[in-house]
Formats: sequence, C-alpha cells, structure tokens
Amino acid sequence: MTPIAIRASRRRYALWLIMSSGFVLTGAFMVAFGDTFQTWLGLAYMMFFGAGVLLFLWQLVDARPRLVIDDRGVFDRTLGVGVIPWSDIGGAYVRSIYSVDVICLQLRDPRPWLQRLSPIKRALAPANKALGFTPLSLNLDGVAADVRQVHELIVKMAAAR
Repeated sequence: MTPIAIRASRRRYALWLIMSSGFVLTGAFMVAFGDTFQTWLGLAYMMFFGAGVLLFLWQLVDARPRLVIDDRGVFDRTLGVGVIPWSDIGGAYVRSIYSVDVICLQLRDPRPWLQRLSPIKRALAPANKALGFTPLSLNLDGVAADVRQVHELIVKMAAAR
C-alpha cells in the first residue's frame, strides 16, 4: 500500500492567522487610545491572540504530515504514541461533537497505548470516554481530508490484518 499522508489545511490556518492578527491589532489600538480598562483588555488581547498568531503561523509552515496510514498501521502526530499497528486495531467508528468529526480507534488492548499518552492526555481519557470517544481517537479537525474516507480505509485495513 502506498502511504497516505494527511496534512493540516493551510487555508484554514491562514484564515485563523488573519483573524488572530486582527485581534492583535485591535488590542494594540485599545492600548494606544483607550482608558485604563481598555489598556488592560488590549494587553490581554495582544497576549492571547499573539500566541494564536505564533501557533497558526507555525501550522502554516509545518510541512510534516499530521496523520500517516500505511502498511505498518496508523500514525497520528498529535497523539504522540507512535505507529499503532493494524494488529492492535479491532475497528473504528466516527463520532462528531460540535461539527468536529473524530475517528475513534477500537483497540484490542488499549492499556499499553494509554501508558504512552502524555500525562495530560491520559488524565483526559475518562472525559473522552464519557463523551463517547475512545482513549485513542483521531481528531481530524483542521486537516485536508474527508473523515468518512479515512474511516473507511482504517476499517478496511484493520479487517484485512
């Protein structure tokens, strides 16, 4: 199988960059021409949305794929657990929340994979379960891919192994 590499949607991050930049400029205007309250609010705008500008700028120039599907398995860079081999994937389903589609991986034994998650992601696992997600779910928000097609491919590849 030819590896399938899915990258972040540059168009989406460009729009978020423009919006965040607008808020930074609004904050600068408030600092320059506002009263004390507006100055503090403007500084908060500049700090918060300035961090967003840096993040979205980084996402625009980051050429690494966010998700790779190949013969070895599924690699999601945002999970931070490495390649999940097909032999460990029993199935998958799509769950949506607030118009964000997530592919929930049904692992044969999720315990070893949970240990690889960062402490923050491990602490959030019970909340994910309460929302109907699995501990290792592929959040494809902000990527240039059709979630249904990715889901079908994962189910097909997992069944073939």
